Amino acid sequence: MTDGSLSPLPYDDPDFWGFWYFDEFCEYKEYGSGSAEAFDESRGAAEGAGPRGGAGDDRVVYDAGGGRAVLVEAGPFELTLGLLDPGSAEPLQLGWDDQAHPTPYGLHWREADVLCRAAALADPRAAYPGPHLALLSRFAPVCDEADAATALPLLREAFAGLPGLDAYQRLVYASLADLRASGIRWVRDEDTGHRYPDEWFPDEDEDEDESGDGDGRRAGEAVVGLPYAHDPDREHFPSGSLGSLRSPEYPDFPFDALAATVEQARLRCAETARQPWAAAEAVRAAAHAFGRDGTAARRAELRAAVRDRGCTDAAVLDALAPEAGTLRALVMTELLLGVEPGVLLRAHTGPAPRPLRGYGARLVLPAQQRGGPPLAALNERLRRAGSGGVTHGPARYHLPDGTWREEIDLRLLDDWRTGIEQARAVVRECGTHAEVTVRRRGEALTLHLP
Repeated sequence: MTDGSLSPLPYDDPDFWGFWYFDEFCEYKEYGSGSAEAFDESRGAAEGAGPRGGAGDDRVVYDAGGGRAVLVEAGPFELTLGLLDPGSAEPLQLGWDDQAHPTPYGLHWREADVLCRAAALADPRAAYPGPHLALLSRFAPVCDEADAATALPLLREAFAGLPGLDAYQRLVYASLADLRASGIRWVRDEDTGHRYPDEWFPDEDEDEDESGDGDGRRAGEAVVGLPYAHDPDREHFPSGSLGSLRSPEYPDFPFDALAATVEQARLRCAETARQPWAAAEAVRAAAHAFGRDGTAARRAELRAAVRDRGCTDAAVLDALAPEAGTLRALVMTELLLGVEPGVLLRAHTGPAPRPLRGYGARLVLPAQQRGGPPLAALNERLRRAGSGGVTHGPARYHLPDGTWREEIDLRLLDDWRTGIEQARAVVRECGTHAEVTVRRRGEALTLHLP
């Protein structure tokens, strides 16, 4: 991956993703040079070199065409989101993500979507959905049901295709962009028309807005109420705090330059449907047929139709190949037909899934025993099944009667009962017993294992 067309970031290394998703159970390695000079040199990528700049720098460029691009650079303990614009001699900063003062949210989901589509057209190895989406999703929160219906299936397929990740990582990493239950919403400035993320905390006792129109708004507010406000699992959904430079209060944010870049990416995407071979009646008929049922046979017919009409574009042919994922083929079909992004995807994936639920649990070993279930075995079993993981422990407490008690904190995902059964199996294999307390819906439920 050092041929001048793709980033040298080690996408095939699961510890790379664990490092940037702050997963304490992944091996520590130092990723990213953080060189300001390297970041500046990356402007060459937007001048026609494809989705990457000079060799050896830890960055990915999402080439929109026309000298415009969005760039993600991996520095020491920080991912940086930048904008390459022909009108600026320096990369323009859109945001960053780290463990100290993260300010990542520089992109609307639909902007990230079109940028990834344009990058995939520029180079078939930037497959969409794939690693490029997994990386860019750190900067593009999913805030409403309409976007979630498209974004979450794409994110889950992107992470499912990364080698070496366990089921826990694929679920959790893909869910971190899902902020539907957090109170973060996109609003539009009435004077400039610029969109930016904003955070709103409604009165939890307020079932209706003051205007009485029942849409969950307070008088004079343009932001609807929190989804899942009355869901019994609300406290278990992912949440996040607003961190963004994209604000009317930050005058240096390049709203206009970003809008021009996204528009350039849209133009690049629109060109696909205008190709002579894409406009052929046989191709459009085959594309509509595949869009309706999504079968392997229909996909093969579509690929044959575009090839027979003269298409030699590897980005198109690879996306329609049998080994490509169904969602990747549907994205390319949307581009071939020139339809609204997501319209075919939603027809196949259905409504947005519920946010991923996470439950806190504590496994307590009896006081008369020491050295209970190995933490590594318990963590590996839960993560491999995608049902949870160990978050802390074992913690050992000296009791007044001279005995010791060990506790291990767990995070259980979605159906917490599945995680309990995984823990039960490990406890049984170790020839011991324990009790586990799960916090759910404001209550504590204690179960005995095995």
